[in-house]
Formats: sequence, structure tokens, C-alpha cells
Amino acid sequence: MSNVFSTYLKVLRRRDFFFLSLIIFFGQAASAFLVLALIVSVFLKTGSNLGVSGVVLSLTIPSFLFMAFAGLAADIFDRRKIIILANLFIALVVLVIILNQSVVYASISLAFLYFAGNSFFIPASGAATAQLVSSDELLVANSIFIFNLASGVLLGLFASAIVYFFSGSQMTLIVCDVLLVIAAVLSFFLPKLNPVAKPKERSISLRIKNIWKGFDYVFRSERTMLFFFVFSAIQGAIFFGITLGPGFFVEIVGFSLKRTILIIFPLIAIGVLGGVFFTHRPKTREFMLLYVGNLVFGLGLVCYSVLIKLEILSRFVVQILSAPFLIALGFGVILTMIGSRTALQKKIPHTHQGTVFGANIILATLIASIASPVAAISEVVFGYLGTLFGIGTILISSSGFFWYLSRKWK
Repeated sequence: MSNVFSTYLKVLRRRDFFFLSLIIFFGQAASAFLVLALIVSVFLKTGSNLGVSGVVLSLTIPSFLFMAFAGLAADIFDRRKIIILANLFIALVVLVIILNQSVVYASISLAFLYFAGNSFFIPASGAATAQLVSSDELLVANSIFIFNLASGVLLGLFASAIVYFFSGSQMTLIVCDVLLVIAAVLSFFLPKLNPVAKPKERSISLRIKNIWKGFDYVFRSERTMLFFFVFSAIQGAIFFGITLGPGFFVEIVGFSLKRTILIIFPLIAIGVLGGVFFTHRPKTREFMLLYVGNLVFGLGLVCYSVLIKLEILSRFVVQILSAPFLIALGFGVILTMIGSRTALQKKIPHTHQGTVFGANIILATLIASIASPVAAISEVVFGYLGTLFGIGTILISSSGFFWYLSRKWK
């Protein structure tokens, strides 16, 4: 254990890598502050899940549209300059959102610009990671990079919920902008990060071709295709839940919007941590993670929706039961994500993983872009409880399917 800790500490002692890690963390935390402020503000002003869906689309569509271009830019220009310009640009966008916060649709359009700029930041910072450490430290550096992405979002959502609860959306956006300014200032301390790609590799057509190769490689095997789709689809499920969450807890469970955002993220985080510990059990197989994750996720949705529908519990008990419900959601989602991603990494040769996961980003953002408006429409047609029950039933069925495949494929 001490050897592992000393290895991570050795990498973080590298000044330039440490600054990059802070930049990534502050940038992701700022994005979390912006997302929460926009979702809550839009829902308060429109009272509509379709309005929330508009915010979600502003998050997902830029990645789908600009991913190839952003990756190409990171292979052509100084990545330090891209990181600086991206942080300054999105900080300016947030400032304009603060000044135009009363205009809902303007905020959604500006959020699109924010995540367009953020789409250029992610590949540039990810590629820069490998330039700031030695080759034998790449695994640890990538582990820290992924941890910063995830912890920045998770802690950002938790902190933004507290700031919003006590100070409102205006202060939440101000904190967001402060975090971005800090990230931009830290970016100036990075060294030059010129790409090392050969000129013939700096081609948008070649990058698109490589992404297509990722899809082509996946489609050659039904097992790889299954895990590839599951890993993309679960991210769509997350945005499905984000779209319905505010309305469900306000209109059905009976929480105020401020209380909703204050309790939802810590409880989901507990489920996520529990899922992470569960995956470290000895002899844990990927298929077991998939069917346990889907089963817990599905049972949480079905049981909670049925208990509310039967009206046999008081409003207070329904609110108390939201805690295990949210924990179950976090637990199920993280097990499914870890199981599918691990299976992909085991089945795909290292030389193909870059193109395959590039293709995975494309599919995940496409599914997320579809899932959000579908969630809003489903609520109109079937109601919150009908939608939750239906999705839960599908997840329980898929759990049985994964159990069957685990027996069939050994």
C-alpha cells in the first residue's frame, strides 16, 4: 500500500503535472457548478422537463460535433495555448451567462458555447498528461487524470448544491467563474506542449477514419459490441435521470428544489463509493458487475415507483426512502460502467483502444442527446411513476440477459 502511495506521490511531485492536475480538477468542478445552476434555474423558470432537456443537450451536442476537430487541434497546436484559450473563453462565456441569467434561452445557447470550448480543453489536457511524465509513469498519470475528471465533477456537484442552497444561482455561477479564472491562471505556468504527431497524422480525414475504424473493430465481435453499447448506454441513462430528477423530487416526492439538490448528490456519491468497493472483491467478473448493477438499478426504480403509486406510505416515509433509492442508483450505475469498461479494455488490444474509445465518446454523446428529450416526452405521456417503472423493468430484464450470457460465454 505504501509503495502505491509513494508512486502516486512521486508523479504529483512533478511541478508541471501537478499544475495540470489542478487545472483539470478546477475545470471539471466549474462545469459541475454551471450545470447545476443552469438546470435548477431553467426548471424554476419553466417548470418543464423539456427546459431541462435543453440544458442537457447543450452539454452533449458540442462533444458530438467537435470531438474530431478538438482532437485534431490538440495534435497540431501547442496544447498549452489550447488549454489557456479554452479556459479564458469559457470563463468569458460564464460571465456573459451571469449578466444574462434572466434570459433562459440565452443561457442555454451560451452553455452550448461553454461546452464547445470545454470540448477542446479535454483532449488537449488529456494528451498533455503523457508529455509531462516519463513513460513508466503513464499508468499512474492516467489514473490521476481520470480521478481528477470524476472527483472534480462529483465534488463540484456537491459543493455547488451547498452554495446554491445558501446563496442561490447567481453566487453559484460566480463561484464557477472564479474556478475557471484560477484554472486559466494556472495554465500560464505550464511549459510549451507542442504535439509530437507526424505531419501526415495531422489530418481531420484521418482522425475521422480512425474513429470509424473503432466502430468497425467493435462490430467484428458480438461480445465487444455488447460491452461497447452498454458503456455508452449507461451514460445516456445518467442524462435521462438528470432530466427527470428535479421535477420528480419536487412534484412527486415533495422536496423543495433546494433540498433536492442538497441531498441527491451526496446520496448518489455514497452509492458510487459502495460500488467501487464492491468491484474490488476477489474473483469479481465483468458480467457479474453488469447483472448486479442493472438488477440493483432496476429494482430501485421499480420498488420506489410502486411504493409511491400504491399510496400506502406517508409523504414523510416516501422522503426517507429516497435515501436508499438514490444510493441504489449510484451503486447500479457505477457497477455497470466499471464492468463494461473493464471488459472492453480486456478484449481490445492496446493498439486499438484509442480509436475504440474515441468512437465510444461519439456514441455515448449521441445516446445522451437522444435520452434527454425522450425522458421529457416519456414523463408527459406516462408520468414520472410510469416512466420509472418502465425503465426499471427494462433494467431488471437486461440483468437476467447478462446472467444468461455469463453462463453461455463462460
